[in-house]
Amino acid sequence: MNRPPRLLFFTYAFPPARAIGAVRCWNIAKHLARHGWDVEVVTIAPELLADPQPGVEVRADCMREKIRLRPTGCDWCLLTGGWLKTPPWQPRLLARVARRIADGAGIDPTAGWISASERACESLRPGDVDAVFVSAPPYTGFVAAAHVARRLQAPLVLDYRDLWSLNPHYTNFASKKIRRREAKLLAAAQGVTVVSPSMADCLRREFNLTKPLEVVTNGYDTEEFEGIWPERFDDFAVVYAGRYYPPRSTAEPLVAAVVAANALNPPRPIRLHYYGSDGAQVEGVAAELGAGAWVVNHGIVPRKKVLAALLGANAAAVITTVEATASKAELGILTGKLFEALGARVPVLLVSPAASDASRVIRENNLGAAFVGSETAAMARWLVQLRDEEPGVIGRSVDYSWPQLSTRLDDLFRGLIAEKK
Repeated sequence: MNRPPRLLFFTYAFPPARAIGAVRCWNIAKHLARHGWDVEVVTIAPELLADPQPGVEVRADCMREKIRLRPTGCDWCLLTGGWLKTPPWQPRLLARVARRIADGAGIDPTAGWISASERACESLRPGDVDAVFVSAPPYTGFVAAAHVARRLQAPLVLDYRDLWSLNPHYTNFASKKIRRREAKLLAAAQGVTVVSPSMADCLRREFNLTKPLEVVTNGYDTEEFEGIWPERFDDFAVVYAGRYYPPRSTAEPLVAAVVAANALNPPRPIRLHYYGSDGAQVEGVAAELGAGAWVVNHGIVPRKKVLAALLGANAAAVITTVEATASKAELGILTGKLFEALGARVPVLLVSPAASDASRVIRENNLGAAFVGSETAAMARWLVQLRDEEPGVIGRSVDYSWPQLSTRLDDLFRGLIAEKK
């Protein structure tokens, strides 16, 4: 091949979007380009995002990394719940009514992206790309990418950041109709990537997969932390950044652990610093447990502010589920928040079942400590011990760096291209 191999990459989540999935997708595009791929990203036009990350100039970043953008629109933006801008003539009441109708009919709120992204690719012809890759959610991306890959006669690889019909947090995906649609798309794909071993096991078991299935976890990129000054806290700071998904993922064990730690009368107060959109839930739990003095709600802040908080934190908290036991799907939750902490080199307080993939990552790499949700007293003792011992800078595992992770994708795509010849 005289020219670089060409990858058409579909992703709804891409900078400057605030979604954590955008971090994974950016790093995949960036590091595959550094592996010699001509990467073209099919994604929502940045100017259509209603609430983009401030200070992110994605077009300039893509130009620097030699990534090409193929920006798209999205039909029926009013269904996206404020994710995308809507025309001024569409009142909020109309959007709420439309979303309610769509939800009742089982219509994905991003369904309008399927036709819009296919239109954006109409100029492409067979032979123009060597592989088509798509990362989800939303799973409408799977549909659009499969249509385009079939038309272009190119290998298709599906990337699962979360499970679809088997998703433990969204039971409305578990319909027979969605299961059949997922099975059809998996059958059309030449390869599949997932973020955890347990997720791979779930898909193999449910859909009898025999095709290549590669585990490519989330990861960290040390370059993202360059030029960011650590936040200065006046306490022993335990930072949690992200969402909670009640009832199996809540702030309660972390807040209870911080209360118990301060009851041990440490000379330096231990506080939970929360960053994200679930501040009301966190404040409610703090009020119930009498922990108002030990919880700080920072609300929604730019990503660089979150990274600064992690760099300045004494510990980073991550929760997959507060239950001691979990389904195979829940055991496979390997959230990007865990790897942000690894990138910041801060000890991790993980709340997760002992058999989970996340717990195994923490234990095998000595990156902190893992507890089940009921072990709040043990969490408190660990926090006090961590404060007293001041362990300094924690190590990283190179296996979870994006330069290393991207080599697996590079090998997968090049292998599929070789098979097609």
